[in-house]
Amino acid sequence: MTGTLPRRAAAPPAPVTWPEDRTAGLAEEAARGIHAVTDPVATVRADGAAVRVDLDVVMAHGAPLSAVAEVVRRRVAARIEAHTGLTVEAVTVTVVDLRLPGEPASPGAERDDRDRRRAAGPGADAREAT
Repeated sequence: MTGTLPRRAAAPPAPVTWPEDRTAGLAEEAARGIHAVTDPVATVRADGAAVRVDLDVVMAHGAPLSAVAEVVRRRVAARIEAHTGLTVEAVTVTVVDLRLPGEPASPGAERDDRDRRRAAGPGADAREAT
């Protein structure tokens, strides 16, 4: 006998639970991957299998704010949905500060750069320049 078997009805998906702090960490990680964005801080509010994300960021001076904010929204929503299975209802991006050229990305970034150079040894800056 040949033919196809009838498809079984899919069982309703089990309710997804994901800790809000882990979801916030995913949002911050996704935003950190965008070149013009530094120091993201996320707050997540979950309602069942749906979440809303509020994200405060510092952006580089001169970056097109609305375009970068839209990239952040899309990337954060995609990352959360892919990793958790939750539905992202909204991502609100608030630019809380601008980083000027030559300013470190975060308060400890300048110290971290200095420590990296020190660990690389004498003449590391000269080797990087060539």
